[in-house]
Amino acid sequence: MKEQFNRLPRPTFKWMKVNALELDVTKTERPGSAFMRERHEGDAAVQFYNGNQLPDLGDFEGANKEALRETLEDGNVNCRITVPDGGRASVWLVYEVSEAAPELVGQLYIDAGRDSELHLYTLFEGDAPHGLVNIFHYIQTGDHARVTISKVQVQSSRVRHIDQRLTRDGAGSQVKFVSAEIGGREAIVHVKAQLDHDDSEFRSQSMYLGTGEQVVDYSYWVPTKGCRTFTDILTTGALMDRSKKYFRGTIDFLRGGKKAVGSESDVCLLLNKGVHSISIPLLLCKEDDVEGNHASSSGQVDQDMLFYLMSRGLSEAGARLVIVESNIRPVIDQLGDEKLENRAMQAVREKMQVCYQKGECDDQCAKRFPNLD
Repeated sequence: MKEQFNRLPRPTFKWMKVNALELDVTKTERPGSAFMRERHEGDAAVQFYNGNQLPDLGDFEGANKEALRETLEDGNVNCRITVPDGGRASVWLVYEVSEAAPELVGQLYIDAGRDSELHLYTLFEGDAPHGLVNIFHYIQTGDHARVTISKVQVQSSRVRHIDQRLTRDGAGSQVKFVSAEIGGREAIVHVKAQLDHDDSEFRSQSMYLGTGEQVVDYSYWVPTKGCRTFTDILTTGALMDRSKKYFRGTIDFLRGGKKAVGSESDVCLLLNKGVHSISIPLLLCKEDDVEGNHASSSGQVDQDMLFYLMSRGLSEAGARLVIVESNIRPVIDQLGDEKLENRAMQAVREKMQVCYQKGECDDQCAKRFPNLD
């Protein structure tokens, strides 16, 4: 039996088979007890809770209705972060799957007050047979608030990872996601960013690296109602072996949202035959006084570039890593935390079979390939 994820908000022809991601249904039991590691600095109040504390979600359906229901009813890692008006805070959260806690399901409720600033750093790691991570980010921002979420996901190839996000803006607010989707059997990211108020901004920068039979699926829907809103979406990465990547990005310029600007771009490097990349950057427009841009590109490694790097002493694996890193490093550098950045690059190098050593390996990689850093 199949189930669908990340259905396009405005479906196209069924015969194209791009309206949704279809995966085998996985049998899951009600998640047992689990815990997450946390530390914070500044004015944030961090609370762990049971049950559902989220307000009415309107027409938000999540990656699919069942995945959303699980986070609302069966959460075992629910967390709320509150930053008061004018507050400044940084929060670090670690979600680790294990055989003792193979399923992590829950809400991450962020309430950022007026003129506040929050930088949240999240790390998803661990391994478990038939593991599942299903987290619903709900972000509510006051006027002129700034929220940045930096995420590194390096879970094993036995874990299904579902990341659902709903943002609700205040006037002049800004929400930014910086993500490194490296692990997981399936990595499913579903985002709806509601830009209802004037001068609000939504930015998302994400990198991925698909290997083996991995599936990476992105879905963005940004309805813009406010005037002078700004949207910027970028996904960039590479595919190896028989991996697949899907990008469904929809910027919806609604009537009344004058002077809105939106852009979306999907870049994919195909490292061998047998990979599969589908990109649907979609612009919808009911307002004529707007600016929209969308782009998609995919292609194989430039053989001349590969030859040049190998002529300078790099192995083929090392040369390919240099080319891939030139695509993904600008995103990783925006994570804003050195340990997270190192963890992401370590995972990339291991997956590309350049570095096999577990733990901190940047020194060894730098010695072997001094031009990487």
